[in-house]
Order: sequence, then structure tokens, then C-alpha cells
Amino acid sequence: MRKTLVIFLALVLVCGCGAALAAQAVGALREDITFQEHIFSGNPAAADGLTVQLNAGMQHKLNWESTVQFSAQDYRAETSFCFLPAGQAEQPEMSYRGVEINFYHDAATTGSDDVFGFSTAYQSLLDTLSPGESGSMTIRFADYYDEYPFEFSIDLPGVRYETLANWENVSEDSEWLGERAQAALGRYFRIPVLPDEYVELGIDKDMDGKGSARSISSVMDGDRFWMNTECVVTDDACFFWFSNRTDQDKLVDTSLIPGGYGIYMLPYGPLSPEAEASAFYGRNTNEVYTDQLTCFFPVDPETRIEHLGLTPDKTRLLLHTVENNIYYVTLIDCKTGAVLQKLEVSTFDPKDNYVNITETADFVCIQQTQGRICVLTQDADGLYQLALLSEYSPDALYSPVYATVRAMAFDGSRLAIVNNDETVLVNYDNYTKGYLAGSTEALITPDGTYFDNCGFTLAVFDQNGIAYSGAYVSSLESVNYVTGGTLNMDYLVLPDSITLSWQNGAA
Repeated sequence: MRKTLVIFLALVLVCGCGAALAAQAVGALREDITFQEHIFSGNPAAADGLTVQLNAGMQHKLNWESTVQFSAQDYRAETSFCFLPAGQAEQPEMSYRGVEINFYHDAATTGSDDVFGFSTAYQSLLDTLSPGESGSMTIRFADYYDEYPFEFSIDLPGVRYETLANWENVSEDSEWLGERAQAALGRYFRIPVLPDEYVELGIDKDMDGKGSARSISSVMDGDRFWMNTECVVTDDACFFWFSNRTDQDKLVDTSLIPGGYGIYMLPYGPLSPEAEASAFYGRNTNEVYTDQLTCFFPVDPETRIEHLGLTPDKTRLLLHTVENNIYYVTLIDCKTGAVLQKLEVSTFDPKDNYVNITETADFVCIQQTQGRICVLTQDADGLYQLALLSEYSPDALYSPVYATVRAMAFDGSRLAIVNNDETVLVNYDNYTKGYLAGSTEALITPDGTYFDNCGFTLAVFDQNGIAYSGAYVSSLESVNYVTGGTLNMDYLVLPDSITLSWQNGAA
């Protein structure tokens, strides 16, 4: 009785959701937390030896830690609860964006007379408007630029340079290291504008006859190119690449880039004495060495790069490519650029397929959306081998390939994937209300649609395809779902983390 009272008071104080909501929440918590099994396909015995650990909480104060263990005969779930009056401090894992290169022609802009080289076009559009009017016009990008205008940002350990768009006006001996670095990147990455790319300009004319609220956006006419980078960061360098293909799958011209197309390396390290003496280095403890920027590993422009990864020890790169409809993973030494291994993984048609790649300390999982999962593991020499190739019909798998919270575990022959999707409960339409019945039974529809925050979906793959797929609905959902209405997202029980392990210790 005392424990129930404590939980009741905690819910009232933390949630502030009213007496009716608190009463319903407490009613759900008076009994042990349970998980209700819903089998989609296969046999649950395929998960024998798997343990799922799921943590959920409310405002980092109310916390439930659930352990679900699978055997050949059944599954067993246990949940512990703790209340932290001061809240549980979040300690996010430190991550770095590396080098980011984007176009600044996409961004909404303010009333400057010189806006990204389009000032003439803006002025001609402005001249057609009356005070208080808004207008737009479509122009050909190549009529205003010979090369794409880029903006750069750098986020590395000890180095943070925010986006700089007007780097062309920066002196090479600028006292601000960030300006010098980004100007060097701008001079390095030069790509001619496509002849058939168009953009739409928009502008508002104020009552004084001046332009404001300028905007630039892409249009569907012609072709388009987006400069998107992917980076991996080691202790002394950032390795990155960008897709060299347009929306119509044509190649952009990378011949002006020193060294051509491929994987680029930007080293970084301690500030030089000159930088330390400068008043413009801010709070940075490191700097980037743009004089050593190089195309570290050249790649044939016809080769399609899918992903760049890093081995757990951060000494080798994992380059995922497609060549002649064959998917390869190439192992590259981070110091020398030497190819240590080129592994043929599977067939792959990029016109009908794309990939989702998960890297763990023990394996690499390549999910091809047309129905193939490949698992790579390392041998004693650090080389990779294809440990599992599982093919299945995508229509047979309910559990989504992509999810808000996800975890994987591989035991050498079986791959377990757990997904946990957060349902947005702020929609008051009739479709959403139909699932807010106050019962976990209502969270799974006859067609298998899953509406759960606190439970999980599980899929187990083996060499024959999907061995098992199912959902496990937590009774904690009764806190989130209330008949006839929705709750504030701040007061929902939401998943914090999911981890998986097999009985033999594989994770």
C-alpha cells in the first residue's frame, strides 16, 4: 500500500495530468508490468536464448527497467521500478558532425541587396511588385553561377567552426582560423553548375518599396544536385565523401577538385603557437590542417559510394560501394590508404534498392530494402567475412527496417532486430482516436499495424529468411492511452534504450 501511494504521488507531481488520468495510471501500476505477445509470422522458438532489455521512463523521474527472456518454450518478463525525485541526468554520447558542405542557395534570406549572387534577379522581381505584395520567379541556376556556391561548417574534437557562407571574401591570412579553414575548403571543392538546374526566387515588398523575406528553393524542372557529406572521425583526422550523382542519376563534374573524386581526409590536431596567440581562435583547443586536405582514397566517379564506416578500433575505413550491380565492402588502412581487403557481399541494383547500415562492435549489418540482410563479422586477423545472407519477401516483414529506437544482436547464425516506434499522440482526428481505447488490445489492428511506445517488435533472421516476427505490447501503454483523448507528450512513458544479447554473449 505504501509503494502504491508513493507511485500515486509521483505521478500526480510529475505529470500534473488531473485526477482521472492519475487514477488510471496508478491502476495500471498496481499490478506487475506485463508484455502481451502478438505473433506476426514464424515460430517464437527461433528467439530461444535472446534477452531484450528495455528501459522506459517519464521525464527522467519515473523509470521502468524491463527484461524479456526468450526460451524454446515461452518468454518471461520482469520489470523493476524506481523513482528519482531529482531526475536522472542525461549523458548523451559525444558525437561530431565532421565536415559539412551544403548549398546556401536553399536558405531563406533577409533583405540584403546582395543575396548569394542573385541580386539582379531579385531586383527585377521586386520591380514588378507593388508595396505589400509578394512574388516569385524561376531562374536557371547557371545564368548566375559557374560553380556551385557552398557553405561549410566543421565540428571535430576541439574544433567547432560554424557555417560561413561568404568565404570568398575571406583573406587567406585572416586572423580567424574558422574563416581561413572554410575559405580553404571553398577553394578546394569546386563543382560546375548543371546546365539544366532551376531555382525559384521569392520576395516580399514592404511598404517602403524595399525587399524582405527573400527565399530560394529548388523546383522540379530539370535536374538537381545536392551536396550531402558523410563523415567518420578518428583521433587525428576526418574522412568524408559526398554523392557525385544528380537527381536523374547523372554524374557531376568533379575534375576541378584536386585529386578528383573519392574519400577526402582533413587532419586536425593541437593549436599551433601562432593560433594560441591569436584572439580569434575562441574556445577551440584544436585546429584543422587545411594545407594537408587531400583526396585520400580516389574512387572512380562511375563507382557508386553507399557508405563510409570505421572499424571499432578506428584504424581502418570500411568503404561500401556498388560496381556493376555488385555490392562490395573495402577495408582501407587509415594511415597509408592501402587496400587490405575487398569483399564481394551480394548482388545489388541501386535503381530498385537502397541500404540501411548498422555498425556494432561485433558485426556490420547491411539491410537492403528489397529483401536481403547481410551480416559481416571479423576474423582473428581483422578481415571481414560474410557470416549471414538472409533473403526474404519485404511484404512478409511487418517490423520496419527503420525505427526510432532499434537494437541488433548476432549469435553467429541468427540476427535479432528489435524496433520500438514512438507513436505521436497529439492528433485528434477520428483515425487516431480509434486506437485510444484505454486497452493494449486496441494497439494492434487486424492488419498488423503497431501502435506502441513501451513495448517492441522483434524479428529473427537466419539463412532461410524470417524465422520469427512478432510484437510485445507493454501494459505501461495504459498510462499513455486514455479513452477519448490524448496526453501531452511531456507526460508520456517513453522508451529510453533497448539492448539485446544472446545466451552465448553475442550482442
